[in-house]
Amino acid sequence: MAHKKITVASVLKNLDAIITCVTLSVCVILVNVNVILRYVIKQPIPGCEEIVTGFFVWTVFIGCAYAHRMHAHLGVDILVNIMPGKMKKVVENVVFFLELAILILVTYISAQYVYHLMFNLSGAWKPALTDVLRFPVWYIAIAVPIGFGLCTIFSIIELLTNKLHLFKGSSDQSGHTPEQGGGAV
Repeated sequence: MAHKKITVASVLKNLDAIITCVTLSVCVILVNVNVILRYVIKQPIPGCEEIVTGFFVWTVFIGCAYAHRMHAHLGVDILVNIMPGKMKKVVENVVFFLELAILILVTYISAQYVYHLMFNLSGAWKPALTDVLRFPVWYIAIAVPIGFGLCTIFSIIELLTNKLHLFKGSSDQSGHTPEQGGGAV
């Protein structure tokens, strides 16, 4: 078995997958250690629920971006698959642009939400804090606009590469060609 050399470029290209893997692993380890400590020595880790919740938020939203990049989201496309060729293409494009519009909107709204977690109504720096650990909530919530922002970027790359054919190559950023699939539109 040939070993791939780990480079800075390969780490950056797969940073979403790495973050998702690390945050999910931390969640699993912390939950299990906390359960053992709670039942064996009757002393759980203080604030463990807040820590795990924070890492889980990062797992979900950065993992969402990774799944989007890899075309691994589930979709119900049974009706689209039975449509004739031209109609199928039209419906796929309408769904694509609707998805892109929703991603842009949700990225914007979630960025506003994070801003309001960082600043009070007068615009002064006053970050909201978690209840137990007094940790800035925006450190956790920033994963939402980052995740949706990455999904938006991946959709724009898909648009420019595979829909408008403005860049060379028919494969997308995940390495899949449109024929390979990997998920529904």
